[in-house]
Amino acid sequence: MDIFYSILSIFLKIWWLWLPVVLVAFFIELWVTYLKIKALKALKWTFLEVKVSRDIEKSPKSMEQIFSGLHGVITSIKFLDKYWKGKVQEWFSFEIAGIDGAVYFFIRTPEQFRNLVEAQIHAQYPDAEISEVLDYAGPLAKKTPSKTYDVSGGELILEKDDYYPIRTYPFFEEKEEERRVDPMASFLEILSKLKPGENIFIQYLMKPTAEKEWKEKGTETVNKLVGKKVEKKKKWYENFFGGIEEFIRNLLIAAAIYPIWGGATKEESKSSMSNMSPGEKLIAEAIENKISKLAFRASIRYAYIARSDIFSRANMAAISGAFKQFNTVNLNAFKANNDAGTSADKPFKKRREFLKKQKFIERCVNRAWPKKDFILNIEELATIYHYPILTVLTPTMRHVEAKKAEPPVSLPVG
Repeated sequence: MDIFYSILSIFLKIWWLWLPVVLVAFFIELWVTYLKIKALKALKWTFLEVKVSRDIEKSPKSMEQIFSGLHGVITSIKFLDKYWKGKVQEWFSFEIAGIDGAVYFFIRTPEQFRNLVEAQIHAQYPDAEISEVLDYAGPLAKKTPSKTYDVSGGELILEKDDYYPIRTYPFFEEKEEERRVDPMASFLEILSKLKPGENIFIQYLMKPTAEKEWKEKGTETVNKLVGKKVEKKKKWYENFFGGIEEFIRNLLIAAAIYPIWGGATKEESKSSMSNMSPGEKLIAEAIENKISKLAFRASIRYAYIARSDIFSRANMAAISGAFKQFNTVNLNAFKANNDAGTSADKPFKKRREFLKKQKFIERCVNRAWPKKDFILNIEELATIYHYPILTVLTPTMRHVEAKKAEPPVSLPVG
């Protein structure tokens, strides 16, 4: 304890050294936050409903191409953009909603990207109908939490590091067309069975990223699995002083021994994939596939809002269970972010839950970016969000009523 008090005493005596630094850092953080809030308030959004034809035969690969096209909105945020303008990377919200048993597909996009979004969808789904509609979340939010309506919701995060992939659509596809399994079927089945007064929506927030660190970590993990020697990246000063040390050492022993310079080391033993177990091969190939594709920072948020007299927590359990189909034992999996849900513990459980529900609904309405997010590549995004294939029968899903056709050649022109 004497040592502790001695350190504390010294620390307090030199307050004039560290306190200004802390205050400046705190001010900068507040300033950047203020600028971001101001920039986001100025951002204009458009809310779109997408309806596709009933006889759609395209695989999630089409949705992967859409996300690939949308990745082009990525912007380079420079020093002045961040610390003077408060510029942030814009994001999209792709959504599925079950409202009183009817199933809808929505997209919330910055207004400036509306034409791009529509062009990408029509390129893959020429018969799709895209129309601007009112946001469903606002009216639902006004009803809850209250005596007549209740809400339960949560957010998902990944169990492992970002470079580990979840199970993707190639796993669900089989050679025989009749046996193809669409992972969207589980969600649509739940949403289509909702009663009047019950509502579920799932929001997939995503913004493009060009970050390299997660890919580098993935490459390091693959190298370790295949037995390749992994050299830890050194800082510039480590390379500088390390080079001086190496030069002096070799200069002193040059007369007796041939100098050994960095890079002229013994030949590394070549690693072989044949020495790996089947499980290790699978992991290495899956990681390499994930880091080879374009990626987005993402978040998944879902909510169940219903009248108190018919409120059923089984619906929340069903949605959580539907996401488990993307989980794998050796790779990655979704899990609940316990800090972002609507449940609370004692003491003052009811009051704390009420406040958490209010904040949660506010985040849903604003499509607020969460504190905890993760990275998915375009193949993973297309797996968890795409327009259902022909084999998925959902009578209550909103479709294009009739296909558009070219006018007859013989049609007289007035």
